[in-house]
Amino acid sequence: MLAYNKTKLSADKLPKSLMDLADPSWKGRIGASTGGADFQAIVSAMLALKGEDATQKWLEAAKTNFKSYKDDTPVLAAVNAGEVDAGVLYHYYSFVDQAQTGENSKNVDLHYFKNQDPGAFVSVSGGAVLASSKKQAQAQQFLKFITGKAGQQVLQNGVSFEYTVGSDVPANSKLVPLKDLQAPSVDPAKLNSEKVTELMTKVGLL
Repeated sequence: MLAYNKTKLSADKLPKSLMDLADPSWKGRIGASTGGADFQAIVSAMLALKGEDATQKWLEAAKTNFKSYKDDTPVLAAVNAGEVDAGVLYHYYSFVDQAQTGENSKNVDLHYFKNQDPGAFVSVSGGAVLASSKKQAQAQQFLKFITGKAGQQVLQNGVSFEYTVGSDVPANSKLVPLKDLQAPSVDPAKLNSEKVTELMTKVGLL
């Protein structure tokens, strides 16, 4: 999704797709943590949905248009301060800041791309137990907890503002319902992180 400075951008000026940020009119106006795992996950979804040629062209434009930051928190702060008009990042950075001081998000609103757009990609946090683990039983018990009702309620009622996905526990009421995000259908197991790293290195983003 896109975090944008609502004092600099009106809703009618927002891009309809993440792909639109390749347009020269966005040069110097977008922030992103291009070396971060979150950004690379979004690019992985783009690769799966749009193919290698389109993704490389978008990355080449991003190299010109985007200002790169070390992490998503500085991206949010830069958007809030008006250093850039908008930033590509995950939704929860703004929600977490709002739940604390709001100092990095008071001028920020969130734009959800929806429509199965690459920018509407929903990243999944997974868990597993290593075969080499010497605490197999305890690890399995922990996984059972976090995917069960009690563990999902921690997400529902906590301040991480990540979505619940198991045990029929609704997400935090402040979040846009998961079904309303209109996320694209992407198999996380088929995301090609190696190709993404190759393409980003090729265009000079890594």
